[in-house]
Amino acid sequence: MCDLFALSAATNYSAPKSLPIFAAKAGRNMDGWGIGFFKKNRAYVEKSAAQAYQEGRCHDGFQRLARVVSSKFIIAHVRLRSSGPIDECHAHPFVLQLKGQDWIFAHNGKAPAIESYRSQRVRLDDVVSDSARTFEYLLDGIAARYERSSDISGLFGAVADTSRQLIEEYPGSYNYLLTNGWVLFAFSNHRQFLLLKESNSLERCLLLTTVEHGLSEENWTRFSRRAKSFGFLMASVGSDILLKADI
Repeated sequence: MCDLFALSAATNYSAPKSLPIFAAKAGRNMDGWGIGFFKKNRAYVEKSAAQAYQEGRCHDGFQRLARVVSSKFIIAHVRLRSSGPIDECHAHPFVLQLKGQDWIFAHNGKAPAIESYRSQRVRLDDVVSDSARTFEYLLDGIAARYERSSDISGLFGAVADTSRQLIEEYPGSYNYLLTNGWVLFAFSNHRQFLLLKESNSLERCLLLTTVEHGLSEENWTRFSRRAKSFGFLMASVGSDILLKADI
């Protein structure tokens, strides 16, 4: 199954240590990779259908981005295809714009029911996968529920309500990372995330991953949904977790 990585920092940060380790530990996923980040409030994504890690080394493009990307938020994804073809277009992360803001999204899990969803507001027209439809559904729900651009608690509530409704309407397995460049959301309803703050061996910021046992020998905190909940949602700004809740 695909693996996810996120970095959240108070200032622009690079991940030359943790990203290559992430690629190596997620190397069993052979169907593409991508790295998303922000620069001057604009979202950028570079991705490939090639393997992120092969024969003991990172893909050259992945390694280069690990060195040069500098952003408050970085999202990376290493893909094992479960929906859609294997090509660069279907590699994650994806980018869409909503209300003048760029959003970056990456997902793992299986949710075939949502492939029938059609958004009238935001579209990834060239992508035919459950992940693309999930991203569109989330942004539609946020747009319907949320107005104030500076209210993180209100945005958290909109993301939580939309995620709950998503699972009610389109049951499936969803782990995702979502950011608009000033807050990072991480949601899980089927697989744990591991979290580390102020690493002594990696970058000294907030790191998240789905890779089992984390990216270092340090004490990573695990979080996953509680029984009978729809999932677990957290929001971070800088290296701080501002909000978290079972929904």
